[in-house]
Amino acid sequence: MTETDDKSALRLSARAARAGFVARLDPMAHRLAFRALPTPLRALLGDRQCVALYVSMNDEAPAQRLADALISDGKRLCLPRLVNRVGGMEFRAWEPGAALEEGPFSTRHPEQSAEICHPDAIIAPCVAFDSRLMRLGQGGGYYDRVFARYPDALRIGLAWSVQQIDHVPADPWDVPMHLVLTERSLTEAEE
Repeated sequence: MTETDDKSALRLSARAARAGFVARLDPMAHRLAFRALPTPLRALLGDRQCVALYVSMNDEAPAQRLADALISDGKRLCLPRLVNRVGGMEFRAWEPGAALEEGPFSTRHPEQSAEICHPDAIIAPCVAFDSRLMRLGQGGGYYDRVFARYPDALRIGLAWSVQQIDHVPADPWDVPMHLVLTERSLTEAEE
């Protein structure tokens, strides 16, 4: 089995585990998840001004729920906007309640007229992650390219705790997260 095949198989099993977990999650626990910023995350965000969230799809951990807490801390928010189907992504300003447009792959993103932003913290969805904080994404390479364009941005993976697996295979271009936030914990990369 090649590493690509291995990643494809891991995506399938991780998505199934996530769907089962979310389906069994108590509705109140689901509504309360990801509404607050843990104190250590607040400290790590420090004076970073612009935080990129994402609009969750299906049963992904809902990053947009962190918006109110981030705004309360004086952070400016943005969301990714896919600019093409081959890995191009930019960030556009966003605030809760602002209109979103349909994009490729069933994504939703800010309107073309929204201001372009350059985030200094990027919250990215995880299909899976491991103890090294390697992230398995959807497979399109969008976030890999973004992390290369914003090397100084704080990289924060967001996932349900069930999405942690023993090992995420890493290609040379894969970059570990600095942190992963789940409904149960905040894990920082070891120095």
